[in-house]
Amino acid sequence: MKNIAKLLFASFLCLSISLSLITYVSASENVNPEKFISPYQEVMDKLTNEYGVEFYINPEKMDHFYNNVRDMSPEELEKILREQYKDFLGNFYNDMDSNSNYLISPLSINEDITQQVALRYNSSMYLNSKIFSATGNPGTYIYQSIKSYGTTWPSTYTGYHWQVDDASHKLSSDSKSCTVYLRGHPENAYGVSLALSLTASYTFYAN
Repeated sequence: MKNIAKLLFASFLCLSISLSLITYVSASENVNPEKFISPYQEVMDKLTNEYGVEFYINPEKMDHFYNNVRDMSPEELEKILREQYKDFLGNFYNDMDSNSNYLISPLSINEDITQQVALRYNSSMYLNSKIFSATGNPGTYIYQSIKSYGTTWPSTYTGYHWQVDDASHKLSSDSKSCTVYLRGHPENAYGVSLALSLTASYTFYAN
């Protein structure tokens, strides 16, 4: 009888530990915000192309957005956004009188840009990014995302150019500037390299 009681207690203890571990793993899971938001951003891009007015997430309210849609599918969000936009248009035009002249125009600016600065060896450092401004006014642009960076040179140039071995970047705390750091070596169009170390850094500005 004592053996049965011990066995039952051991089984209960193992079950309790297993449930605790499951709870711990679930609670400690890290959510990748960019990966989570991606399908919802696709919905907003779709509506932007369809309606001609940009739908976007306020960069300062990413956590707020996540907390509000985490239990919602992208299809559910699309339905809500469509209904809300139709209500907005209806209310907008109902508020107008015959003597008023209203124009709906995009408030924010969101665009892909490429910036370059000259380096030695007939090469340039480049930064591909997406910039954002809620108003379009000078000084309000920020880097929304950094896509790529490195070096470039004329396609017809066969001499030694700036070949990158390692690259990194750092955004400022307000995301208005981005510093690119490069380390590399000289290399020609035939793949012949020189055993020389090259370093360069430059700060680009979104505005």
